[in-house]
Amino acid sequence: MMIRYLLTVLAAGAVCGQEIASPLPADQMIAPEDKAVLDAQARQIFRDWDKVAVPIGKSVVALVAGNRQVALGTVVGKGKVLTKLSDLQKERRPVMLVDASGKVYDAKVLFALPEHDLLMMDVPGLPSPPIDLDSYVQAKEGDIIAAVSPTGHVSDFGVVSVAQRSLRADDQPYLGIVSDPRWDGEGVMIGGVEAGSGAHRSGLQAGDVLMKLNGKPVDGMYSIRAAMVGVRPGETVPVEVVRQNRKVEGQLLTGARPKVMKFPQKRLDMMNSMGNRMSLKRDEFPLVIQSDMTLFPERAGCPVIDVNGKFVGLALSRAGRTETYILPSWICRELVEGVLPKVQQYQASRDENIPEAQPVDDAYDARRLEENRRKVEDKMSRQGLVPKVY
Repeated sequence: MMIRYLLTVLAAGAVCGQEIASPLPADQMIAPEDKAVLDAQARQIFRDWDKVAVPIGKSVVALVAGNRQVALGTVVGKGKVLTKLSDLQKERRPVMLVDASGKVYDAKVLFALPEHDLLMMDVPGLPSPPIDLDSYVQAKEGDIIAAVSPTGHVSDFGVVSVAQRSLRADDQPYLGIVSDPRWDGEGVMIGGVEAGSGAHRSGLQAGDVLMKLNGKPVDGMYSIRAAMVGVRPGETVPVEVVRQNRKVEGQLLTGARPKVMKFPQKRLDMMNSMGNRMSLKRDEFPLVIQSDMTLFPERAGCPVIDVNGKFVGLALSRAGRTETYILPSWICRELVEGVLPKVQQYQASRDENIPEAQPVDDAYDARRLEENRRKVEDKMSRQGLVPKVY
């Protein structure tokens, strides 16, 4: 299992106190007795997760094309499933929905939300219970979270690395400062200020030590970005600097990010994809939570929970080696309570007679699809996509 290998590598590195370069497989880089300890710890971790994940798994479905899983989906209402748009869009074969019990359904598209890369599907005959949208939490940086599979087991877990923020370039505020890498004291020493930028117009100077931004202490460029989460270009935020041993407080005007030459996307994708498979859509989301959770693209669409089993959000995209994006749970609720009724009202006003999706009753089709479902499970198991049950 990937998690176990990761724990093995971490433990081996901790023992040696240095980075290890070895031609041996990860599970052979540690003594058998230490490996046994790690296995026991992994078993306990997943048992603890299962206590809160098993009930959630009943609300998770798989989207299958032929004998391949394309994505997962989360049941958010009676017969209503939220899943990935781009992964289903590219599929040329018929896509079927498989619930947690293994029953196969046809499904109809209700509406798409390209900005979130989401698809709302209608499966009126689906008996799966909706996830509890009233029992949700807003994840904070440092929270431990996990993705839930249709089996009710946790498939991946990690830590929230960045609280909810926009990934749209036009939504990112620009300060116009660079840090001095030689500084090793408190705060962030400003090494340079771009002429004409918000920082320049606000009076910041090279040599100033930035202590607080938007009311939050800063100690590096990462904390500066975190302090600016939720701030839009053109807004003003409070700033505190130390200049020549004197504290200076003021207001910093943010600006729009300038158009600059981008790092070649092909090379960036190649670097990110080393040892990692990424989702088709992985940027320009209007609002996401970022985690270091490992997520295979075909698992996108599943629910993400915290250690108490509370709904954190919907797994959206694997975007890099340490970047998985999650749609915040409150947006899922808004979609169900706000957008869905309007779509249904619009359809009713047009007197649209949309055929209802039902379980596949034809004996031949059901038998064929059941065989395909078993092939999917076998293939996923061989690839390590199905978590080991401890």
